[in-house]
Amino acid sequence: MKFIKLISLSLITILQFSCNRQIFSTNGETIYKTGKNLKGEKMLDKKASRITIVNSCKTCHGKNGDAMQKVSIKFSYLSNRNNFTIPYTDSLLYRFLDNDIKSDGTKANIGVIWKMNDQDKKDLLEYLKTL
Repeated sequence: MKFIKLISLSLITILQFSCNRQIFSTNGETIYKTGKNLKGEKMLDKKASRITIVNSCKTCHGKNGDAMQKVSIKFSYLSNRNNFTIPYTDSLLYRFLDNDIKSDGTKANIGVIWKMNDQDKKDLLEYLKTL
């Protein structure tokens, strides 16, 4: 009887954790909301980052990309000339992700460094354009 209860409890626990796993529509959305790509690879470079407690872009920037008071991560904001002397382009955003360099060429020094392959960066940018 104890064995059956143990098996039942184990199955319920496994099903509960499986059902709680969120599935997102794109790789970019997955990266933004979880910090991992669809393959499950973690995007945060903990060795290069000073701040290692973040899990994803959403951790700081929020569900809609505009939780930070000084800067939104929405691409419509980043690419707007009214917000930046040198607005972000696709390539400037990629440079930011790779080297922590702002659109004007100065060091961002945010303390969070991401490691993404070209496709992951492209997918994330496409998602940011939907926010």
